Amino acid sequence: MDAALQRFCHYGYPKTTMAEVAADCCMSPGNLYRYFTGKLDIAVAIAREQNRAAVEQLRPVLDCPQRNARQRLIDFLFADLRHTFHLLAHKPRMVEMVQLVAQARPELHAETQQREREILAHILRAGARNGEFRLNDARRTAHCLQAVLMKFRFPQLFTQQPLDELERELADILAVVLAGLSQPEDKAMAVLPSAHMGAQMGGANGRMSAAQLRLHAAGG
Repeated sequence: MDAALQRFCHYGYPKTTMAEVAADCCMSPGNLYRYFTGKLDIAVAIAREQNRAAVEQLRPVLDCPQRNARQRLIDFLFADLRHTFHLLAHKPRMVEMVQLVAQARPELHAETQQREREILAHILRAGARNGEFRLNDARRTAHCLQAVLMKFRFPQLFTQQPLDELERELADILAVVLAGLSQPEDKAMAVLPSAHMGAQMGGANGRMSAAQLRLHAAGG
């Protein structure tokens, strides 16, 4: 896996062959095929290991007793953004590999989403227990957070924005999210515009401006 990762990052995933990886490991291609059926399986194993390592790197943020749930949620999301941004910035060919693996093995993306959802739900439950958050279903809320924040999970796959700009945007979005989490879930869900309400508030095109959405989410 280490040898394959070095080649994927230097030459790119499409240009790397199993024979080259085997040679780097001082073994025959046939021996390598005893462990992996192809380079896609190696890429999947690398992606799983990267995800596991990312979670372990964020463990101090999740377990910090000096930070309340709101602070841990903010710390986790910003740390995750910075970790992924720098990983992809310093290893640009990793973006290519991630895209190809996601297309070929969509279940890997589902695994990653599930792992992140469990972390978010854990923080949300802690916030609900100490009165910081008001919600009825932590997993449902975590799923909603993932949908809202997907852009920041793999930023270079969605945008060419620099990190400081992404961080400002994430801070703005979290301000709206945390405002919603501080009130009862039924009221928070009520402020989400339906298609009919969006048409009323957004004019003929049925869309709300960012300023309208923030005001509406705040109960204005």
